[in-house]
Amino acid sequence: MNCIAIVIVNYRTPELVKACLDSIANEQDADSTLKVYVGDAESGDGSTDIINRHIEERGLTFATCFDIGVNNGFAYGNNHIVTERVLDDPDIDYVYFLNPDTYVHPGAIAALVDALRTRPNAAVAGSRLENPDGSLRAYGFRFPSPCREFFRGARLPLSGRLFPASEIKIDNLLETRKVDWVNGASFMMPRQALDKVGLMDARYFLYFEEVDFMFRVRKAGLEVWHVSDSRVVHLQGAATGMRTDDRPKRSPAYWYHSRFRFFRASYGRTGAIAANLLFLLGDTLYRLHRTVRLKPLLDPPYLWRDMLTHGFVPAEAPERP
Repeated sequence: MNCIAIVIVNYRTPELVKACLDSIANEQDADSTLKVYVGDAESGDGSTDIINRHIEERGLTFATCFDIGVNNGFAYGNNHIVTERVLDDPDIDYVYFLNPDTYVHPGAIAALVDALRTRPNAAVAGSRLENPDGSLRAYGFRFPSPCREFFRGARLPLSGRLFPASEIKIDNLLETRKVDWVNGASFMMPRQALDKVGLMDARYFLYFEEVDFMFRVRKAGLEVWHVSDSRVVHLQGAATGMRTDDRPKRSPAYWYHSRFRFFRASYGRTGAIAANLLFLLGDTLYRLHRTVRLKPLLDPPYLWRDMLTHGFVPAEAPERP
């Protein structure tokens, strides 16, 4: 029997959490015991009471919701739950990090367990993320690098076809395979792998925390897997307000801080500065070819101003938006 701790951080999304818990309810079976911990990050909207009332009304005895006490971001919230509820429980075999703006298809959790159980060197297994209509989202990635930042900035129409390894996102990923990192919305780790790698870096408020975390996983000689049979719907942006399918919005300062922290931690300060300069060079080419083709620019507003103001300063402590 496998014991799986499911860790969910809530911030003003109680209705999403309720739907997520309902989708999990049928995943507990003869082979798996679930312990679901929902930590509320100072929502101030009665989320804890709303979620606990739903748990009681639906008889979801495997779940509990409690106050974290402060909103210091995704990494901090997950670390708090793991430290307070998971690490002292010797029965837990796997830790499953799940966003509140998700719901799982039948068998999604068991597929992650099977992927980890049959691959001794696997430390992370991530789900196939979908939109509500079943279309695919991005869920398997190559690590960002200074060179890839040039191509990310340039967004040249043929670059992905001519230089597929230049793309961070792995398109049309339909098979189970090793990747550099997976989306943090739904991923599982064996308990012993988490003990070896440690917790996420809480200096990231939002964004890049899972990239940094899985960079450390790979640096430790362990593997990250995308698991195609683990289907999870992700209402991306519903929990953060940053919807990727809308017209680009201005990125918050902490996005730039987190990005620079990742590059500095992974490639050194010189590599982080090079990543910024190469991205801006690429963006210059993007602006030129869009202008020549009379196409509108799809950059976030104030991109250059914000990059130069915030993009060379790493997050050194938990930030608030």
